[in-house]
Amino acid sequence: MTPAFEKTVLIVDDEQGFHDMLRYLLEPFGFCVYSAHDGLGGLRRVEERAYDIIFLDVHMPKMRGPELLKIIKEVRPAQLVVMMNSGSEPQQAMESMAPNSGALAWLHKPFEIDQVLQFIQYADKARRS
Repeated sequence: MTPAFEKTVLIVDDEQGFHDMLRYLLEPFGFCVYSAHDGLGGLRRVEERAYDIIFLDVHMPKMRGPELLKIIKEVRPAQLVVMMNSGSEPQQAMESMAPNSGALAWLHKPFEIDQVLQFIQYADKARRS
């Protein structure tokens, strides 16, 4: 029997291992985890439906994360998005971009799973209100 109201997470990242890790951690808690491996795939997913939260990588093929974020906010202004970066940009530079980007937050990889769960809890509270 499927739950009447599923909690949905979209992961847009070109690293398969990252998808696998989050799916492994979240599915046992009742999350339906959707994936896209590049920016265009992420755009297609966002056009299909809204998600409780999206984890979006900055550096991807076919469309970079900030470009996709801008489109997401045009198509679904209320969509919660957490940007992720594993590049050389310092954490402070990413955090300074967050207020103007439309992202809920910016995370630097690698990060603790507790941080992911914190954002998912925030999204769950936002969904209920």
